[in-house]
Amino acid sequence: MSWCLHTGEIMVTGNRRRDGLLDRPSVGIAAVAGVVIVVACALLFIPGNSGSNSAGVTNSHSSPTQGVPQPDGGNTGQNGVIAYNVSLTAGYELDDVIVPDKGTFIKVIYRGAYEGRYTSGNETQELRNSGERIFTIENPGPAVFAAMRKREGSTKQALTLEVWKEGTRLMTNTTSLPFGEVTVSGSI
Repeated sequence: MSWCLHTGEIMVTGNRRRDGLLDRPSVGIAAVAGVVIVVACALLFIPGNSGSNSAGVTNSHSSPTQGVPQPDGGNTGQNGVIAYNVSLTAGYELDDVIVPDKGTFIKVIYRGAYEGRYTSGNETQELRNSGERIFTIENPGPAVFAAMRKREGSTKQALTLEVWKEGTRLMTNTTSLPFGEVTVSGSI
């Protein structure tokens, strides 16, 4: 505050703060530039009518496959569309893993990640993998013990553990619990 010497009044002085968004010239320029860019993109990318435009220029549309050779048996008769009579199986499953006729095996059926172990004779093997797999028991003893655990909380697919010998499934166990564990044990 200050005193005016001529009138004797108290005068309030100070600078007005210019913190408003529109008080900055760069914000206004950026806003106008943004609107111009959006309008220009809309005019370029929104499909218009084919034929002549207002400037008298004729637009021509050609097939994207014009001049591109089509593979035998794959043409549907429509330009740009190729069909090969391939259908997906339910859930995108792959073919089953086939257990060989000779030998002793542990088969794990599960799409996700799992870990576990098996013991047969004097051999203990740690297993950690994902997807349907077959593990060979190299020197099987008279009995086997196997345990497998899901490494994730999925309940959508069951984890199945099987023991096979000479092409015959001897034991099986399944769980659908999140982080579930299955065990099998018996004579082989």
